[in-house]
Amino acid sequence: MPTTKPLKTLISDLGVSFDASTIMNALLKTGHAENFEYASTTGSGAKKSFRKLTHTGEQFGINKPSMHPFKTEARFYAETFPAMLQVVVEHLRKEVAELHIAQD
Repeated sequence: MPTTKPLKTLISDLGVSFDASTIMNALLKTGHAENFEYASTTGSGAKKSFRKLTHTGEQFGINKPSMHPFKTEARFYAETFPAMLQVVVEHLRKEVAELHIAQD
């Protein structure tokens, strides 16, 4: 089984210019990740959320269980990181192109 790492670690190890938030936002918009909401475990009734990989996104990593049974942490494969970045870059290019169209 390939090893997985947190997104911030891969970014640092590979010297990537994007930050984790930019990458995860693009993965959300492309359907590779999703927001998952849950009620706070403190009993306050507040809603909390975390991001997890969708079935499609699991080609780039796993949803590693955390200390809460319903919550996971996305971990990514170094081997598929370049392909994942390509998805991110393609999405950002599309967003930029749409901005140009809207301004014309």
